[in-house]
Amino acid sequence: MQTVTLYLDYLCPFAWRGLELIHVVAPQLGLELELRHYSLEQGNHPENQGLLQSAPVWKLAEQPLEGPKSLRAFLASHAARQQGKAAHLRFALELFRLRHQDRRPLGDDQTFVEAVARAGLDLERFMADLEDEENRRLELARDLEQAGELGVFGTPTFVLPSGDAAYFRFSELTTEPELAVPLWELFTAVLHNGAHIETIKRPRK
Repeated sequence: MQTVTLYLDYLCPFAWRGLELIHVVAPQLGLELELRHYSLEQGNHPENQGLLQSAPVWKLAEQPLEGPKSLRAFLASHAARQQGKAAHLRFALELFRLRHQDRRPLGDDQTFVEAVARAGLDLERFMADLEDEENRRLELARDLEQAGELGVFGTPTFVLPSGDAAYFRFSELTTEPELAVPLWELFTAVLHNGAHIETIKRPRK
């Protein structure tokens, strides 16, 4: 089975749409999904402006919990990851839905508890893994370092089995297989095309 890696940030509605899309597409096309994290707050932080993505000076994983908006969500995501890839995927989907559909606060413990319940995770284990903050921060730091080495600058960024990688903003949420699969195939065809298309951007009025 071929693996598609998705870099996401729970702050980003485009990352939510990308995850919903690939969640529908993956079983249709026999793909395995690997979730990784990229921080828009780290990437766009004033102290990191002009620096390579691989060499930030302001690092999210080193910040206090009460600071950045996304830190607690990333740590919770890593706590969910301890229960396996499938559990992590279900948790990520539910956390995105709570944030962007239900407008729930992202860094609130109750939001995490509800995401765990909806995703069918073991709550006691999740809370124990979340309390292991040192290791969760180390895991987050590794994800962000890998994103930096790849040159990720936005979410969602997909890394295909071929190694091709691209950031792609979906303007609409697409969850119907008959629509999602052709959209995914169009996206991957652009990446594989010999024209080496790097940017397609519509004008804004």
